[in-house]
Amino acid sequence: MIGGAPRATLLAAVVANVLGWVLPAFSDERGWAAFVFALSPLWDYRNFQSQPLGLLAFIVLSALTNVLFVALAGVLAFGAARRTRAVLWAAAAATLLNLYWPILLEADRGRLEPGFFIWVSSFALLALSAFLALRSAPR
Repeated sequence: MIGGAPRATLLAAVVANVLGWVLPAFSDERGWAAFVFALSPLWDYRNFQSQPLGLLAFIVLSALTNVLFVALAGVLAFGAARRTRAVLWAAAAATLLNLYWPILLEADRGRLEPGFFIWVSSFALLALSAFLALRSAPR
């Protein structure tokens, strides 16, 4: 179990993640609606079949980072300290993956709202929490 600065940073990550779900993320769509849209190729592929498979994989993987966030936060809060490095790398990778949205959206990137940026920052804060936990761990 972590404490001190790593715990405070983890709490900030969780708060940012929740805010990212309820605040507008793209145009007037809230984060939870963006999540549902990003998973929709799984059950409504016909509307997406004209899109490249790589794009669809990115969209779905980005949505699945939300599940990863919950798992990583749980491992960091309650898991074994030996898994902290894995949490750090996975959270950093999820941050980088989700930062691709502004590049992907090109001309529409101006439609990204604060909820998106707060949501992405939650992954960076999760990685920071793991980093701080690693630094404060006894050697």
